[in-house]
Amino acid sequence: MFMLAIFIVLILLSFATFFMGTRAGVFAKSSAALVLILTVVYAFLNFSGAGAGGFTSESTYAFASGIGIYFSIGVDGLTVSLLILSTVISLIALLIANRKEYTASFYGLMLLTETGLFGILLSRDFLFFYIFWEIVLVPMYFIIGRFGGERKDTVSLKFFVYTHIGSVFILLSILTLFSYYYSYSGVFTLQMGTLLNSAFINNSGYLPLFWKDFMLFGFLLGFLVKLPSFPLHSWLPDSYTTAPYPATVMLAGGLSLMGGYGLFGILLPIYSTINGAVLWVLIALGIISLLYFAFTAMFQMNMKRMMAYASASAMGFVTISFAAGILDSTPSIRSIELSGGIFQIVAHGIIMALIFSVLYFITENTGKENIYQMGGVHREMPWLSSFLLAGFLASLGLPGLAGFIGEFSIVVGMFQTVGWLIFFVILAMIVTASYHIWTAQRSLYGAYNENLGKIKDASRSEIAILASVTLVIFVLGVYPNLIFGIISAYVGGII
Repeated sequence: MFMLAIFIVLILLSFATFFMGTRAGVFAKSSAALVLILTVVYAFLNFSGAGAGGFTSESTYAFASGIGIYFSIGVDGLTVSLLILSTVISLIALLIANRKEYTASFYGLMLLTETGLFGILLSRDFLFFYIFWEIVLVPMYFIIGRFGGERKDTVSLKFFVYTHIGSVFILLSILTLFSYYYSYSGVFTLQMGTLLNSAFINNSGYLPLFWKDFMLFGFLLGFLVKLPSFPLHSWLPDSYTTAPYPATVMLAGGLSLMGGYGLFGILLPIYSTINGAVLWVLIALGIISLLYFAFTAMFQMNMKRMMAYASASAMGFVTISFAAGILDSTPSIRSIELSGGIFQIVAHGIIMALIFSVLYFITENTGKENIYQMGGVHREMPWLSSFLLAGFLASLGLPGLAGFIGEFSIVVGMFQTVGWLIFFVILAMIVTASYHIWTAQRSLYGAYNENLGKIKDASRSEIAILASVTLVIFVLGVYPNLIFGIISAYVGGII
């Protein structure tokens, strides 16, 4: 009931923001902070020291029981971790939004995006899961189309159409399960716990092999679009680059969260239904994503676009983790592998939030995003440069920071499964470290570009925001069990 109450409050606050006028910014930021505090309190009370992977709370309310539609919600170790992530990135995105052109509708749309993420993670009924999945796309489409940069109309339409196609395949997969379960049992239901039943899905007498494969294909296509994975990524660089920076923070953390939740929250519970050949295809796609996006990022001159590809590359680890973790037959290694993939989603979202926030402040002060047009800005803005360097080091997986934990767990876990293919992963990690360090050296240090003139450093409020995010990244890197323990309990409850 407590999480349902938080969710209802968030919905009401989202719609109220549209009518707040000039006070909308303060109202939205306060609302996001309140939701974050309540979510963390709930997680602490219900999941600290958790030892089981099942739901700590699950409630069902009749909506249209005659056709099997119920408003059903539940929270487990995976969803509570991603709920915390969604509240953190939403608050960061709102805190850095300080332009005068950001009207009440902008802040309302941002909170509505957070509402959609909440709904996805809480829903245990496929109808409402799909509704909230689509809700996330709509406000983001309007944010890019109205408040974005160059080619915002074209890019926003491309973003919506591309990601919506993936959503349609998810809907077709849901309808496949719904239809054949009715044929099998005579019961109308869209409950995830009922439809995601390995005994039902694996029985060709209940669900024909073709439709089982189609169902898995539809889910995988929709989830891989959101991660994104090669070759379903073409919406990403344009959307990240054109979107206003607060929306880019939401895109980097929120949409990748959706894809990761799809893999670990929807498909992992039915991992026994996934063919080994499909899992090897996913491993191949993950490795290709790591390499392709890393090399592509290395040749970008626009720093925001470079980090868009870096973000996609980091999510390649998640795809590998999911597939290799299922293939591995050793329970302890499997647990490390799968838990590392989920932790990577959390760490990636917070790290990208830090990097894009710093880039926003740097761009506001210099008017530049091109790496070659900066140069030596550390002289004039030591605070912002230091925070950006911290974000880069976390992104490349430096030990002691959050990015290292997920990547290390995945690499250690996947070695027995992928064998010599691990060398391609190591190559991608080397390339990733190279372009992060090169970019920092070229844009932050060295001789100062006098054409920039006199530029200012971060204000006290900006330093407070960035220092808080950096502290979270450091704490999770030093004491990952704050999240890793909850995640491991969830994974252990499934495998």
